[in-house]
Amino acid sequence: MGSLPARALWTGVFLILVSTLAVMGSKLTPTALIPGILGLLIALMGIWANRTPSQQPLAMNIALGLSLLGLLGSLRGIPDFITLLGGGTVERPVAAMAQFATVFICLGFVLRWLVERRRKA
Repeated sequence: MGSLPARALWTGVFLILVSTLAVMGSKLTPTALIPGILGLLIALMGIWANRTPSQQPLAMNIALGLSLLGLLGSLRGIPDFITLLGGGTVERPVAAMAQFATVFICLGFVLRWLVERRRKA
């Protein structure tokens, strides 16, 4: 498996894990499933890129777009996470931690995509 498709697969697995932990840490809500759904889609793009090398650029660009959506959609959880780190309280601490983890994981994939793109140029 190539480097970037493998990263997409692992990014997806980690996002599914974040979603699973969020559901276990609080009650089942539709928003707790968002990282898992996002992770499933990104992982599927990694599998698709691995199975059809001719379509790898398309699959990785879709995975990048999904990662950017996850990154931008979860940015609002960062202030709550910082509040938690400072010892404060927030209304939904599990959601704040899940959003921060989603930002961190998606940012890692986006940065790796940029590094791979720069190497090819």
